[in-house]
Amino acid sequence: MRSLALLALVLAPAGCRKSDDATAAARLHEAGASVHVSTAAVVERPMPEFLTLTGTLRANAESDVAADVSGKVIATFVERGQPVKKGQTLVLVDARSAALAATAAEAQSKIAQEQFDEARRDCGRVKHLLDTGAISQAEYDRQTSQCTSQRWSAAAADAQQRSAIKLLGDATIRAPFDGAVGERYVTVGQYVQPSTRVASVYSPDPLRLELTVPEASAGAIQQDMPVRFTVTTYGDQAFTGNVEYISPNLRESTRDLVIEAVVPNADLKLKPGMFAVARVELGVKPHTVVPKAALVTDDTGSRVFVVVGGQVQERLVQLGEAVGDVVSVVDGLQAGEMVVVQPGPDVRDGAQVD
Repeated sequence: MRSLALLALVLAPAGCRKSDDATAAARLHEAGASVHVSTAAVVERPMPEFLTLTGTLRANAESDVAADVSGKVIATFVERGQPVKKGQTLVLVDARSAALAATAAEAQSKIAQEQFDEARRDCGRVKHLLDTGAISQAEYDRQTSQCTSQRWSAAAADAQQRSAIKLLGDATIRAPFDGAVGERYVTVGQYVQPSTRVASVYSPDPLRLELTVPEASAGAIQQDMPVRFTVTTYGDQAFTGNVEYISPNLRESTRDLVIEAVVPNADLKLKPGMFAVARVELGVKPHTVVPKAALVTDDTGSRVFVVVGGQVQERLVQLGEAVGDVVSVVDGLQAGEMVVVQPGPDVRDGAQVD
């Protein structure tokens, strides 16, 4: 028992030291004793202005690739997320009917061309006969009309051949640009029509950040403005881009302006469809600033202590942007006032300063 009592006497001063310090500070304040503080002047300096917006990341190019042909799928060559190059085969459709049609069209084109060549030779002969008076003008006109008809028949047969060749080529469905496959919609054995979606392809680098700007701020947006943004996936990590595309009109239904910033994405960390919170830098303007060390921030807001006539005044302030070790104050302070830097527990509203 004696040992426990001694231990309690030893520990008691250490446990009560913080309480004693706070009590002493309170007594000094009640007694009107002055406190020593370090102060800094509230000044104006150029500070950046930002517009906070929300938006969505989109692929620089995206396409739901259509079949553009009728037939049964006989092979697929891609899966979700697979990178593809422009012209790479995505899906193969049964081309046997198209191949037969192309062969028939080629034969018809050759027949029509032979008939046209023969008619052209005949026209040359009848021109000589007309010049020598062996045939009438009416007979000559009839022969030349046949030449013209054969020429157009040959042209039509050639167009049909090229159309058949195109259909044969369309049986091999290819990627329209470099990118990655978002989804493959068809499987082997499925019958497709020209409008059937077979796969979606996205170009993930660079991306476009689509943002909507309120009407009141639309006039401040200019091309090449820098944009910094964050996405939920990566927390506070910031990504950057520049405003590249600005809509020429406001949307009538929402009264806002749609803009797009181009965002580099070489490491492919960002994905189309991600929600982003962005800040567009509008420029630099003079603002009232104070040292960050002068701020006291808690759940109720931010405040500073201003020395006026040798006495401390507590002020609630509305903060703006922070750069380095200073922060702009939107409301609550004026340039030239003196604020307490690193205020201690004895700095309170109404305290006297020495």
